[in-house]
Amino acid sequence: CEECSDFVYDYCAIHGPLLVVPDNKVPAKTDFPAYVPRAALTIPNVFLHLAPSIIPGAGLGVFSTLTLPRGVRFGPYRGQRTQDVDSMYCWQIYSDYNRRSHVIDAADSNSSNWMRYVNCARHWKEQNLLAYQYKGQLYYRTIKIIPRFTELMVFYGSEFANSLHINLTKYNNAKYYGEVTRKAKPLLTEKIPTKSQESLTEENFNIIDEEIENSDSNQPLSEIRTKNIELNNSKVLENTIQDHIPIDIEESGKPIDKMIRIRKIGEA
Repeated sequence: CEECSDFVYDYCAIHGPLLVVPDNKVPAKTDFPAYVPRAALTIPNVFLHLAPSIIPGAGLGVFSTLTLPRGVRFGPYRGQRTQDVDSMYCWQIYSDYNRRSHVIDAADSNSSNWMRYVNCARHWKEQNLLAYQYKGQLYYRTIKIIPRFTELMVFYGSEFANSLHINLTKYNNAKYYGEVTRKAKPLLTEKIPTKSQESLTEENFNIIDEEIENSDSNQPLSEIRTKNIELNNSKVLENTIQDHIPIDIEESGKPIDKMIRIRKIGEA
């Protein structure tokens, strides 16, 4: 439990259960163009959205649309079950005896979900998600209050972090965090968002806020969706993907060499 630090799985006797946020259900046929990956459509778009990462060269990242409290659970992490580590999207899964069982590979964006877009934190202050295994599945849980429009980040484990050139000796150093955040973010593409795209994004967020403010206070957030919200979220997602997905495809298509590392739970 993030409130009392008691070791529990589903339910804390004092603070209650985790807030479980499921993926969006994606029908077999959608109105989106073929270049929009199915994984991107699974994002729970009342709570989260995709946008260019604040990490230079990382491509897309996942950002909060609403302020998220501690103790929100996302997942499970979807992908192909395999024994081979053939991509940068693999999480190691362990058996009940703490032995390596298999890996979940989310390299295929049409058989995985939005969690593949969550990037690795460069510093402990950036980390706001914790990866953990439960009943053979991998989940992400919020470990702090995440303000709206903040990128969600998890830690991939020390081995993988080294391959990303993350300096683990300075991971907990406040000075290093300042150096990271002061670095200028290079342009990911030559495209610049148009005013229509910017206003559409802003309009979308305003609609969500109005719906929440005017809704019944006892009504779950998951039920606050209206056709208007879903329509605007769909347009924002399409614009985001259309402008930046070529980078993601290019990165995922790079030749895999022996330096590929696997993501592991609970390493620091």
